[in-house]
Amino acid sequence: MLSQRGWATILLLNIAFIVSRTLLCNIGKTKYSYIDKDYPVKLPVKLPQVQATFDCSVRYALNTSTAEEVWNKSTDTRNGGFVRLGPDRRVFAVSMFHELHCMSALSRALNETVQTPTLDGHVGHCLNYLRMFTQCAADATEEPVVKVSTLKRQGCAPSFIRRCSNWNTLYDFLSSNYLVFHEHKVVNGSWYRE
Repeated sequence: MLSQRGWATILLLNIAFIVSRTLLCNIGKTKYSYIDKDYPVKLPVKLPQVQATFDCSVRYALNTSTAEEVWNKSTDTRNGGFVRLGPDRRVFAVSMFHELHCMSALSRALNETVQTPTLDGHVGHCLNYLRMFTQCAADATEEPVVKVSTLKRQGCAPSFIRRCSNWNTLYDFLSSNYLVFHEHKVVNGSWYRE
């Protein structure tokens, strides 16, 4: 028969086991307040890998109305490339849409005949932002080298295949986030938690 100390030891071991299992089950399920710096670095979405062809699309050529329309549509989401997360529906920009916005702004700036201080400031921000993003991603994918003479003769580099994150998943996530936010706003009359 176990002594009182023996039973206490068994009880303590059982409690320790239950606590350890509970903690292990919660790994990766961190709750964020979305206040100040208490938020996840990335959206809660898995981006599957897909193959994409890198080519020179005439849709993005400079000085065309088609290019302007295509650039505008690349960043045209119901929520402007922003998401609202957490109990107070805090607003966050999504990097891919910020990057597309900057490329669109650079395309527009290249088509402008007169540069203004406001335009110069935005272009400077965008160039710096895209530089930092490119360095941060540190993409080590090998790409074929294209001679300048080939670019002049063909007007474009030959296409090649890359593995990319499926960006359509981000468009879908933003659409879903917008609908949830809009529904909350309609029901509550506000986007803030009541």
